[in-house]
Amino acid sequence: MSRHYIRHPSEIPIQIVLAGQPHEHKMSNISLGGICVHTRHCLPDNTDIIIRIPLLMPQFSASGRVRWCHYHALEDALLGICFSDEETAFAVRMVEQVCHIESYRQRACRDTGRNYSSEEAAIEWIARYAHRFPSSSQ
Repeated sequence: MSRHYIRHPSEIPIQIVLAGQPHEHKMSNISLGGICVHTRHCLPDNTDIIIRIPLLMPQFSASGRVRWCHYHALEDALLGICFSDEETAFAVRMVEQVCHIESYRQRACRDTGRNYSSEEAAIEWIARYAHRFPSSSQ
């Protein structure tokens, strides 16, 4: 099976909102088509959800749909979520920010020798550079 989009690894924390209740997860990877999330419990295919990434500026929120879920270890699964068509512009912006953050994390690890987590890098990158990141209206 071929991939339609390039996947970018990231472990930034996200929330999946299901029936109005947010659930904390960690992203596995992201592409323009959607995201892959570490989870403890699979959701049925075609379940409509809301994806939130509070660390991004502005906070990212988009509707999505469960495309697949596979257990790969005891109490650990990967959940594939696609974005709805109207969310594509937001997805592009989110992917750009995540790529900048991951690049920053790798550079900071190399330059300082410190092992930054994706979350630590996101917080630091946002504090230093998010104000320079073009808004979706620019």
